[in-house]
Amino acid sequence: MKELLKKIESNPYNSYIYAYPHKKAYRVFEESIDLKKLWEKREPTGITLYIHIPFCMNKCGYCNLLSTTQFNECKIDRYVDKLIEEIESVKSFLELKEKEQPFSSVIFGGGTPTILKEEQLKKVLDNIKKILNIDFSKTFFSVEASPKTLTESKLKLLKAYHIDRISMGVQSFMEDELKSIYRYEGVEEIKRASNILFKEDIKIKNLDLIYGIPSQTLDTWEASLEKVISYQPEEIYIYPIYIRENTSLYDKNIRNQDLMIEMYNFATKMLEDNNYIQTSMRNFVRKDRKEQLFPQYSCQEKQMIGIGCGARSYISNVHYSRKYAVEPKNINQIIDDYLIETDLSHAKYGYILSVDEQKRRYILKSILKVSGLDIRDYKNKFHTSPLEEYEELRFLLKHKLLIKEDEKLYPSEKGLGYSDYIGPLFISDEVHEKMNTFIE
Repeated sequence: MKELLKKIESNPYNSYIYAYPHKKAYRVFEESIDLKKLWEKREPTGITLYIHIPFCMNKCGYCNLLSTTQFNECKIDRYVDKLIEEIESVKSFLELKEKEQPFSSVIFGGGTPTILKEEQLKKVLDNIKKILNIDFSKTFFSVEASPKTLTESKLKLLKAYHIDRISMGVQSFMEDELKSIYRYEGVEEIKRASNILFKEDIKIKNLDLIYGIPSQTLDTWEASLEKVISYQPEEIYIYPIYIRENTSLYDKNIRNQDLMIEMYNFATKMLEDNNYIQTSMRNFVRKDRKEQLFPQYSCQEKQMIGIGCGARSYISNVHYSRKYAVEPKNINQIIDDYLIETDLSHAKYGYILSVDEQKRRYILKSILKVSGLDIRDYKNKFHTSPLEEYEELRFLLKHKLLIKEDEKLYPSEKGLGYSDYIGPLFISDEVHEKMNTFIE
């Protein structure tokens, strides 16, 4: 552990963990799992419904998500019909009773959910409401959007379903920076969509920015931050660029890490000066909305049922999904296989977490956020002490990357900045091995 601090401080952009374990660690189950039996012991409330839309107008140069630009309207129509078929299967394996409402949130992600036409989007929402007894006026509802696909008519439709949150990827307000990362939504398109969005009374409006873009400077980063802040969104996410294998930017693989650190520090100060509170390495919430925004909403903390070809589901220690890919031809094959899938009542691919993996996931989902890790809750859940079990936690405390107050562990200000090195410390050897041997 002696050299670890040097490694952390020399490489704050090691690996972004947004879910644990990563889908590269998933494998075909030895025996398929009956979803009706799996979900028999579910909690009566608090399930997140995640809807995955895999289609995009263009593939961003850094993107390794399961999404494609190869589609037509017929294919989207078929995909929507398949989503509804899968929604019906959820009702069946949950054995939903009349008026029973187990879902607390509905999240549309992708891909680009707002690539759907109004009638397609309405068809999905109507069937979610009818089949799964979801009352959108009492259910948290969030949608990801892109500037080119966001229109007044779509916003009007989403508001009719009591939309609570819209997140839009802006990434930059500089034309050359957008082109350098293969985003073909120009600055004028971004401004048009932002003006439409911020006219609407929606509880949570989020804008995303990326720093570390090859052509970006500290001055252009400041200009993009200023523009985003001028809209006064309730949330702002700032993402360091990651250049991953099999993406368009991979061959160039240019990152100025020292400049990225400077940009991160500049942004945290600028956002703080403009009344935003940092809740994680990436997330900032407007100070006057803190109680409403954090930590009430999350799409990963509770039980989740994923609908669509790229969605993951989990309950207890069982995580499952369809196969994962980054190569376009493999992604398109996964989508095509989904469209003709006949057995929607069994899970065939995923990961069953050991007790140790569950502990690691709990730690990862806690110590990288300002809400922190509740030691008493951990002990109640696992009947052990995290500080006694994991030397890494003691190390992080010793070097003031974590702070202990009463019975909670919090990331320090420094610790937040090094989240992308701290997180991977808790990946198990087994998950590492499976990720390293993953073959599409």
